[in-house]
Amino acid sequence: MSSETQSNDPDSPAIAVRRDLAALHRLSARFGYDDLVWNHITARLPGSGQSYLVGRFGLLYREVTASNLLVVDQDGQVIEGEGTVNPTALVIHSAVHDARSDAQFVFHSHAPAALAFCALACDLEFLQQDAGMLYGNVGYHEWEGLSLDSEESVRLAKSLASHSALIMRNHGFLTVGATAGEVFMNMHYLVRAAALQMQVAATGLPVARQEDSLWDKVRAQYEHSAPGQWEWPALLRLLDDLEPSYKD
Repeated sequence: MSSETQSNDPDSPAIAVRRDLAALHRLSARFGYDDLVWNHITARLPGSGQSYLVGRFGLLYREVTASNLLVVDQDGQVIEGEGTVNPTALVIHSAVHDARSDAQFVFHSHAPAALAFCALACDLEFLQQDAGMLYGNVGYHEWEGLSLDSEESVRLAKSLASHSALIMRNHGFLTVGATAGEVFMNMHYLVRAAALQMQVAATGLPVARQEDSLWDKVRAQYEHSAPGQWEWPALLRLLDDLEPSYKD
């Protein structure tokens, strides 16, 4: 790791963020949220202005480590590390990091359930209690083809607005979070809510829909326990036991 942005202290904020981002990649592979060498997860690099960390294009998520992440500036230039960046990552992530100071982590996924749901002409329904943490907090972005147009970057950030999750029609899902645990759990519950909605619809049976006021209550209840607060330490213990190389 370069001395320009890293400290030798293993507990420094920059190294901690690198390890969290590497862990996000490894966990995404384990949970089936990855897509070969495609997709991207990024993290704002502490103390570096608008620069952020991103995985090297061409690596499987299981190959990502804390030290092989690249540092990219807000203009999309690699300023630290060896390798190139998937150009769609620059379009999707740069605008989100620029527009949302609270979005320390940005997670884009082509999980199978996400791809299936994004092909449907409907919005997300809230049908089970843990989806309630995202109630009223999901935006939608219409498909514009491959995300290679820099002008789409601004429109994508506008579609996300202040939401924690974005359903990108005919494309995939995106979530943001102030912590690695938050961004992962936002994605986890978004994917699960979409999968469950499709499973319920496939039964053809009557659906138990609830009043908006009850979902407002559930969302407020979840605000007392930040997403990832309890789950993230447990997920890191899983990785520490099964594939500790993510920290290298």
